[in-house]
Amino acid sequence: MKQAVGLIEVKGLASAVNVADTMVKVATVALLGIEKAKGNGWMTIKVLGDVGAVKASVDAGKSMSIENNSYISSLVIPRPAENLEKLFFNQSKKELKKSEPIIKEEPEKELKNEKKVEEVKTEVAVKKEKKKKTNGKISKQ
Repeated sequence: MKQAVGLIEVKGLASAVNVADTMVKVATVALLGIEKAKGNGWMTIKVLGDVGAVKASVDAGKSMSIENNSYISSLVIPRPAENLEKLFFNQSKKELKKSEPIIKEEPEKELKNEKKVEEVKTEVAVKKEKKKKTNGKISKQ
């Protein structure tokens, strides 16, 4: 692939999320990830896409981070060498595997749980009725 990679370093996670959101909304780029840099709470935002889109995205992210007083540095690599490309893509695939969505329970299990809840509700209602009957008998005596 002959795409560009864009990097921005900012201070703090909240700023990184805000800048990443801006970068993805401005141009058609893929967010490769946000990772913690070494020291001082710096975060690195990585995006991938066409050269023009990445440049526009990085410029927008840079201006947003300057507004927030969190800008450290930025870089656009137009057509990274194969070794760099492998580094970025391998890390992004590992991150994707870690953040796979949690699969909800199967519908059958949900139905079984609903039936159990209904059974418990009916048991509670029956016990309340029995208490009312026994309380009424006791008060008559």
